[in-house]
Amino acid sequence: MLKNIGLVGLGLIGGCLAKTVKEKTQYHVYAADANEEVLAAAMEEGCVAGPLTKEQIGACDVILLALYPGGIISYMEENLSFIKKGTIVVDCAGVKTSVCKNLSELCKLKGVHFIGGHPMAGIEKSGFSNSFYGLFEGATMILCRDEHTNEEAFQTAKEFFLSLGFGSIKESDYEEHDAVIAYTSQMAHLVSSAYIKSPTCKKRYGFSAGSFKDLTRVAYLNEDMWTELFLLNQESLLSELDIFIDELHKYRKALAEEDREGLRSLLKEGRICKDTDNKKEAEQKKRQA
Repeated sequence: MLKNIGLVGLGLIGGCLAKTVKEKTQYHVYAADANEEVLAAAMEEGCVAGPLTKEQIGACDVILLALYPGGIISYMEENLSFIKKGTIVVDCAGVKTSVCKNLSELCKLKGVHFIGGHPMAGIEKSGFSNSFYGLFEGATMILCRDEHTNEEAFQTAKEFFLSLGFGSIKESDYEEHDAVIAYTSQMAHLVSSAYIKSPTCKKRYGFSAGSFKDLTRVAYLNEDMWTELFLLNQESLLSELDIFIDELHKYRKALAEEDREGLRSLLKEGRICKDTDNKKEAEQKKRQA
């Protein structure tokens, strides 16, 4: 039975995890953060029982790593020797290949069960001060397995995240995760960041509504984190970006040539793609209900 949870990183995701564990379970959370004031605030708020010291690491049944990918690897290399055998370690980074390749086998050799994870939830703001209970309610938690995965630990991890209010668990491998996440998440942030740079944005007040807000919401991002994620997933992101640019060229060509039927056909294709996507999403939700 799980009792103690170690949490490394008290940014938005880490803060939300701490608050969710407090509200949903009887587990004790011990946390570490580079900012002592943030850790103190979390302890004062009551969602963290105490600091995650080297001694406390050894008492944890589950350790959640809510850092940038590079930070996750460094933390595990420095602290793996303090983690007891049988502990389940789940990272929450936005890319999986670099993290899993570095840590999965290494942890197995030490008797620690490493699982690559990614909570599919977030807001455009970052930091503990913006964290809240409820972010993960009904969300999907991605868990990645590989040849080093311990199946009993994997099932325990699934049950743990479902107990936190996640609506479903998506099982994947780290290569599939990074290929798909380049499209569903990274491209959205990249396109939003580029789109909002138009000089016309300065004149848009009073002219914009829901579509503008939808397209620009994630332009308000943490540039340090997203730079690291983009570069670590360079190949997959470049592939998706090339597809997007090719499609944009088609629209531009039709518009420049005043090709009414060509433009209409492109727009219709997009509508049909979205309609098909909506139906598939509805079917998936029905199966999960």
